[in-house]
Amino acid sequence: MKIELQQKRWVVRIIFTAIYLLIPFIKINGDSILRFDIPSLGLLFFGKTIYIENFFIVLIFTFFITFLIILITQLYGRIWCGWLCPQTVMMNFTKFLENKNLSFFTKFLFHTAVLAISALIGASMVWYFVSPYAFFSGLTDGTISSVTVWFFIVLTIITYLNFALIRYKFCTTICPYSKLQSVMFDDNTLIIAMDPETSYKCVKCQACVNTCPVGIDIRQGMDSQCINCGRCITACTKTMTRENEDVSSLINYIYGFNNRKKTFRTNVIITGVVTALFLSGFLFMAATMKPYEFQVFPNSAFLPRYKDDQVINSYEIMLRNLTKDNLRVELKLKDFKNYELQYPQPLVVAPDETLKEKVFLFIPAAELKKKPILSLTMQSLGNDEKGKPLESELSFRRPIRKKK
Repeated sequence: MKIELQQKRWVVRIIFTAIYLLIPFIKINGDSILRFDIPSLGLLFFGKTIYIENFFIVLIFTFFITFLIILITQLYGRIWCGWLCPQTVMMNFTKFLENKNLSFFTKFLFHTAVLAISALIGASMVWYFVSPYAFFSGLTDGTISSVTVWFFIVLTIITYLNFALIRYKFCTTICPYSKLQSVMFDDNTLIIAMDPETSYKCVKCQACVNTCPVGIDIRQGMDSQCINCGRCITACTKTMTRENEDVSSLINYIYGFNNRKKTFRTNVIITGVVTALFLSGFLFMAATMKPYEFQVFPNSAFLPRYKDDQVINSYEIMLRNLTKDNLRVELKLKDFKNYELQYPQPLVVAPDETLKEKVFLFIPAAELKKKPILSLTMQSLGNDEKGKPLESELSFRRPIRKKK
């Protein structure tokens, strides 16, 4: 059995919607697979947490997505709009609102259903910022924050008004992507159009015009308002079948008006290379992201001093755990042997926490006879001592007062 075009779109839309709704519920290492966690200000991304300090990684990923969209548009036109865009997907799920010949009671039921769908979508958008498990438990025991509730209510109302009043007007008047697409198209981009070679067989049934959700006439040529939904193809196919024509449809997906598929084009190659570079940069930075932060600052409340034959300096260390596991850290000096470090042991930092501790460094006074100031490097070794240690520069000073 041959699957009709609109049936394929329905399958794709259902799968896409299911993935969108389920992603916040899927966990890796105890957290959502993808969510910007408001309490910790960190992006949960496939088992890793990218905190606000490392958001340049997210910027690189944003550039990758941007150029990927440009690349897909250069190759396949507005395939996103017609098959995956949440706006057009939801418009199809609420298509029953387009029926004008309904009784008041039926309209009330339909709008109630749309309000329920809007509430689900509003909640799903909140789940990408607040754990859905915390969301539901907060609703049942009354501990959910008022900010979360108001966000949910506002998003539900905006979504409902969009479905009930704006609908496809958003695609033709507001959506910036529809305005930019003409810049990204070329003579070999995939479009929906009437085949010039068979256009003379058009019986002017107006089926393609009547079924178009944005109200364009595809027979007049490519229009920037076209969302590539393919309804006109389905309508023309039915007409051609009824007319017993030797072509399945006068309207179809074609690669430019000359219908020549040419994948490797100059603009596509350039965009593809840039996209690959941003993806490589993102993957490299995500893979090499530090599991914690380490910094050393002078302890201004403690002046350098002598103790017996040693000089003491004090520092304040800052450790921030960027993982979801307890972090155990050991400290040492790099390329310096004759010293003693005193600090609370073991240094353990809880997940998503910042620890500040005082550290006292003892060095024999004889080491400072030639140089009153030593430039040293303190290293921190995390749970995996085989890994590369984090380093922070420090200055070790001889006391101003002479030893008594």
